[in-house]
Amino acid sequence: MALTMAVALLGAPAHAEDAGTKPKPSATAKPDAGVEGKDAGTAAKPEKDATAPQGAGRCTGKANFCGVFSQVYCSSQPGCAYMFGSNMCGGVAIACEKATNEAFCKKIKGCSWK
Repeated sequence: MALTMAVALLGAPAHAEDAGTKPKPSATAKPDAGVEGKDAGTAAKPEKDATAPQGAGRCTGKANFCGVFSQVYCSSQPGCAYMFGSNMCGGVAIACEKATNEAFCKKIKGCSWK
């Protein structure tokens, strides 16, 4: 087995590239043109903050308690999960005030966007 390993090591191609001799980028290289003639690092930034709440308003109300949901509908309430060991829906429903946009607010039963 040692002879097989020695042959494998010696059988490596003689033209294998040495890690210390990799070519360096040319000093005359130009940055990527990116989008619309701009450098790729500065191209097409969104005008609005994508994480900002959608529309004017806020989520109000009181989220339905997880225990009121059957197995079928339990996971439809954010924060709730069905517990098969106790055969009931459990967890803590996400508070309406935590929803930062209308779409998420509407998913929480008992909440509304105003």
